[in-house]
Amino acid sequence: MSGSSIEDIDFEYWSLLASTDPEKFEQLRQDQIDLLIEKASSQRQKRRLRGLQWRIDKIREQHKDSAMSACIAISELMWETFEQLSGLLHSIQDDGFSAPVTPMQANVIPFPVKQKTSSNY
Repeated sequence: MSGSSIEDIDFEYWSLLASTDPEKFEQLRQDQIDLLIEKASSQRQKRRLRGLQWRIDKIREQHKDSAMSACIAISELMWETFEQLSGLLHSIQDDGFSAPVTPMQANVIPFPVKQKTSSNY
């Protein structure tokens, strides 16, 4: 039915369920979303994901007569958010800020220096 990754999702099952039992489909969809949000590593991330899901659900409600319209509106939301994040990144970089660079450590193995002799030329 469903799994922990996109490869495990049985799209045929979900499609059939959506067309034959929309209420059960919605309940299972919401359960899967809730499970995924609960896997977030921090409470802050969970709140943000719930807020984002709320926005997506509102878009779906506004476009309930057309799944394609809902998909397009959700895609537009994604691109708007991407552009905002991109703009924020560029403004931070323009202000001279950048991500901290972690110093690299390495074991340097010294090689013995070969003495040059006249026969090496």
